[in-house]
Amino acid sequence: MQRTFASHTLKTLSACALVALLAPGLTMAQTDAYPNQRLEVILPYAAGGGVDAMARAFSEEASKLTEQQWVVVNRPGAGGTVGFSALAHAQPTGYTIAFSPASALTNAPFLLSKMPFDTEQIEPVCQVFENVFAIAVTPDSPIKSLEDLIQKAKANPGDVSYGHAGPGSVPHLSVAAIEKALGITLNAIAYRGDGQMLPDLMGGHVDFGAPAISSLGGKNLRVLAVLADKRHPSLPDVPSMSDLGYPATTPGLNGLYVPAGTPEAIVTKLEGLCKTVVESKAFTEASANLQQVPAYLTAAQFQERLQQTFKENEALTRDLNIKKD
Repeated sequence: MQRTFASHTLKTLSACALVALLAPGLTMAQTDAYPNQRLEVILPYAAGGGVDAMARAFSEEASKLTEQQWVVVNRPGAGGTVGFSALAHAQPTGYTIAFSPASALTNAPFLLSKMPFDTEQIEPVCQVFENVFAIAVTPDSPIKSLEDLIQKAKANPGDVSYGHAGPGSVPHLSVAAIEKALGITLNAIAYRGDGQMLPDLMGGHVDFGAPAISSLGGKNLRVLAVLADKRHPSLPDVPSMSDLGYPATTPGLNGLYVPAGTPEAIVTKLEGLCKTVVESKAFTEASANLQQVPAYLTAAQFQERLQQTFKENEALTRDLNIKKD
């Protein structure tokens, strides 16, 4: 049975203490000098996407600060679980880390019949940014507001269609949470990412879409609401769910991760470095160009948020009755 995050923290701390003493070739001096060699940054998704661009911007700044190479290695597949599996089985020395959405930890356990790793093999280091999604329609859509959409859905249960990035994805579960909270039923159409979904949305083949805000640049779409608790800097005139008086949903949570058992001193160094990078002018500017907003959380805060998201997704996926692959 797939374990949850509930017992993760204490076991990870115990593992950290053990590996700090026993990890092959890892001495106290090496820990103190960390990092003193090249770091591999696993990106569990394909090159060219928004997360890939953020990972490369982060790694460029981290390379400057540490005077060591941070090399991004794309390991896509199975909703991020291929890359996380590689991380889970890497030596816990701090020289193999992952930069990724948390979906492989918070969503995948409810979508896959067999996980290639245990979530307890992964230790979150920090949150870097939130990938925020939105509800968007074509400019000529008769749906002019979120309230219009809700009223139409109430009058025509199951008829209002929308596109999302795939079963169990962040936008799919975000809209499912709205359906559950408001007592409405929509017709969810799954695509393989925003790149496949957006042409159908712009062509009028679905009533609305739930794309990432970072995917909207240059698209002729009208955004009705931001699926978050506050407005997005790139869409200052678009209300958030909280602005409209509706429940806010959890965005894509992106951060750094290491194999469980990585020495605590190294995790602490990475956590501090993460904060410095996230708050740097260079990374802030790069994020703005990618229509993303840095949102740093400590290891403890990130861990707590992942636990809560896992519990929420467990309930949502059970209600949706998603068939596991």
